[in-house]
Amino acid sequence: MGLGLGLGLSKSGYTPFTLTSVDSLVLWLQNGIGVAAEKWNDSSGNGNHALQSDVNKRATVSGGGLDFERGDEDHYDLTSTITISTNGGFCFAAVITLETNANNTILGKDAFDQFQVRTVDEFRFRSDDSNVTTDFVFSTDGSTFPVSTKMLILLNRSAGASNRFSFFKNGTELTANTDTSSNEAAGENPGGFDLNVLGVKEGSSQFFDGIMHEVAFWNRSLTSTEIADVNSYLKNFH
Repeated sequence: MGLGLGLGLSKSGYTPFTLTSVDSLVLWLQNGIGVAAEKWNDSSGNGNHALQSDVNKRATVSGGGLDFERGDEDHYDLTSTITISTNGGFCFAAVITLETNANNTILGKDAFDQFQVRTVDEFRFRSDDSNVTTDFVFSTDGSTFPVSTKMLILLNRSAGASNRFSFFKNGTELTANTDTSSNEAAGENPGGFDLNVLGVKEGSSQFFDGIMHEVAFWNRSLTSTEIADVNSYLKNFH
């Protein structure tokens, strides 16, 4: 991806686009803003900061974000829990660089709530009390989520019982070769879910290993125009 300067015009009342331009943003761990080993400030305006009081489980500031080490169990607790209701819509976006390619949990709560790069070609979304697992397998050649490569991923789900997902990598929509779920007919999110931890499933060994450069989450689905704007913004700034 290219490096954008992110400069906007200051005359004629023009307001540059940022992620807060899209309403219902509930979490924004912004690249290079308010990031330190003990705390990554939430730029969404909701005060939902990522905190770690244990110095032995803190990531290292790197690349404008945080470099997580799986062997050190690096992870952060969010100040408050993000809750998505049954069949609710949402949008999740992250800019990451992986160091290993297995079970990299970006956001989660416990064994039944998670957003995770599961393998080099597979992304996993799992939702709450119905234990619904959806695995998006995009390829079989190890090219979708390679290690040591900065990438932008975005997962959007429209609200409603029968709606499905849209997945984007570096601004381009991907079509999964397979899309597995234990309750596909219920709309892939029949139980809703909670998120309150960054970098691991709570009580799990499935820690993130690599750099999180930026993470954002909306508690509603985004329109196609909004998705294009978010993808463009994050690509230009990374």
